[in-house]
Amino acid sequence: MGPVPADPYIRFAAVLAGLEERSLKEQRELDALRAQGGSALRDRAGSFMLDVGPDVGQLLNTLVRAMAARTVVEVGGSVGYSTLWLAEAVRATGGRLYSIEVDPAKQAEQRENVTEAGLADVVELTALEAPALVPTLPGPIDLVLLDHWKELYVRDFDACWPTLRPGGLVLADNILVPKKNAQVIAAYRRHVGGVPDAQSQVLKIGDGVEFTVKREVRPGVPRRPGSGP
Repeated sequence: MGPVPADPYIRFAAVLAGLEERSLKEQRELDALRAQGGSALRDRAGSFMLDVGPDVGQLLNTLVRAMAARTVVEVGGSVGYSTLWLAEAVRATGGRLYSIEVDPAKQAEQRENVTEAGLADVVELTALEAPALVPTLPGPIDLVLLDHWKELYVRDFDACWPTLRPGGLVLADNILVPKKNAQVIAAYRRHVGGVPDAQSQVLKIGDGVEFTVKREVRPGVPRRPGSGP
């Protein structure tokens, strides 16, 4: 990416811009592979960023700041696009981001990007999966981003939910796109919809994001309209 300016925000913005340029290029390649059909996309999928995009990235940054979130968990960091958005906000709140990426090659890129953006001091990169990581975290979780294998969304939601503070958020990406995940996403939404202290809503931004807030449940008080799928 070349030399990066010393100013913290300019460093962050420069690395982010490079990743967004890469993402646009990869999107064209993805479209071509989808048009080919067969195994072409499946064979190459692991090499792509598969990022949340700038709209969702900025939203994540805003939410961390608005919530004054101090403990944030990212499940599926890839090469670090959403990691940067979350980390830049966590630096402002005085918190820490714990980012899970199990692919060694992607985590190596993620580490390079986080370091180049000047955010390494507020990010802990790990290959531990959520059920192993969450019990080691200090204090309650404020915000969780799920953006990895969709088949693991339920498992990792359940790993994070007991430690999520009241008023905390779990955000699940790719709720609407791609359509090939429709069944497993529907199962995730049904599961979350059955959690008594969860209230969810889907926002049509990027590939679709479901927000699930942890609310206080009082005996005899019915669930609010809009909870669940």
